[in-house]
Amino acid sequence: MKNYFSLSILILIFSAVTSFGQSDQCVKKFSWLTGKWSMQENGATIVEQWSFFNGSLKCMSYEVKGIDTTLIENASISCISGKSVFTYYPEKKDKEGKTNPVHFVLISEENNTYIFENKENDFPQRVVYQRVNETEGSENGKLNKIDFNYKKQ
Repeated sequence: MKNYFSLSILILIFSAVTSFGQSDQCVKKFSWLTGKWSMQENGATIVEQWSFFNGSLKCMSYEVKGIDTTLIENASISCISGKSVFTYYPEKKDKEGKTNPVHFVLISEENNTYIFENKENDFPQRVVYQRVNETEGSENGKLNKIDFNYKKQ
C-alpha cells in the first residue's frame, strides 16, 4: 500500500512539472518582456510591469502623472490549448459598459515579431510585440494603428 501511495505521489508531481513545462513553452519566448518598461506620453509616464506568475507572464500597466497613479489595465501571456494567448483585462468599461477580458491568439512569430490576433474585437484586432509595442485594426472602417515605444528600465 505504501509503494502504491508513493508511486501515485510521484506521478502527480511528474504531471504537474510536465504541465508547467508545456505552459512554459508557450510563454518562455516572451521572457525578454520581464521587467519594467516605460514611455512618456502627454506629460505622463506610462509603465508596464511584466513578471512570471503561475506559468504565465503577467503585466500591470499604469499611468503616473505628477503624484497621481492610475491603473490602466492588466494583461497576460499564457498557454491555452497549446497556443500562446495575450489576454487584455480592461479597467475601464467599453462602449457597452463591460470590462470582460479580450483574448488574442498568437498567429505569427517571425523575425522576433509576435503577432496576436482577435478579428472579433472592435479595436484593436491585433497586438504586435517587437521591442516596440503596436496595436492595430479597423476602427469605423479605417485602419488605425497606435505605436507604444517603451524603454526598459
